[in-house]
Amino acid sequence: MIKIQGILPPVVTPFVNQAVSYTHLATNLKTWNQYALSGYVLLGSNGEQVMLKESEALQIVETAVKYIPTDRWIVIGAGSESTYSTIDFLKKVQHIGGDAALIMPPHYYKDQMKADIIEAYFREVAERSPLPILLYNVPKFTGLEIPIDTITRLSEHPNIIGMKDSSGNITYFQTLLSLHLKKFQLLTGTANTLMVSLLMGAAGGILALANIAPQICLDLYHAVKSGQLNKARILQLNVLRLNQLTTTIYGIGGLKYALDQIGMFGGQPRKPLAFPNAKGRSEIRKELMKLKLI
Repeated sequence: MIKIQGILPPVVTPFVNQAVSYTHLATNLKTWNQYALSGYVLLGSNGEQVMLKESEALQIVETAVKYIPTDRWIVIGAGSESTYSTIDFLKKVQHIGGDAALIMPPHYYKDQMKADIIEAYFREVAERSPLPILLYNVPKFTGLEIPIDTITRLSEHPNIIGMKDSSGNITYFQTLLSLHLKKFQLLTGTANTLMVSLLMGAAGGILALANIAPQICLDLYHAVKSGQLNKARILQLNVLRLNQLTTTIYGIGGLKYALDQIGMFGGQPRKPLAFPNAKGRSEIRKELMKLKLI
């Protein structure tokens, strides 16, 4: 069983004139490879996965595996609304590369997505997936939270290895950690809860902030792991505002704008998503300067 831990960025998908720029993706990966990141998440929420055609998604993975070192994990976002489509995509992408798949629950028919339906979905995907599975709990996008009892049962499946929790609900996350689920790796999905999550036993974080501040995220991770808690506390407090601006407030447009400011390539998000307004751009630049990222 693979053990995914440490810091992984859910990498953005670069667009030029609304078309995927595989060249800029390669360039960004070369820059991120200079940091001691544990791996990368491709086709996640911050990768605008829902905006991509399947052919684009497959080519993104094909491009990325050429530039990601073999000692780093490659996690692929692969969940879709139907069990059939999710499994079909997993089989296609497995032939290209990847170590694990990150799967969010179906949610369009939200009223029908009861706990037993969600559990059956994940079980069938896990049974038929050629890649091990990380559950993805992200209520702000799905409008539902994977029930803790459901996760407990799913954690026993040999092909379900853990979960990314982007709820920001620290009580929910700590409850899962307190269950000491065997072989089940819990990773936080938000930099704002990284320190407390690690202190409680999380394996690491899949963090949008690691796109633009990978070293700070790594420093925070290692400070907690080495018991330098005052250093970790200062780092955690320092990144709160930038993380909020580039996730909850201005979203992917804010994250991509920040990437452009630090000399990497963010580019415009795919419409109808957009860059922040002038006020937002100013706020993001201010925080980047505070952290000496520009």
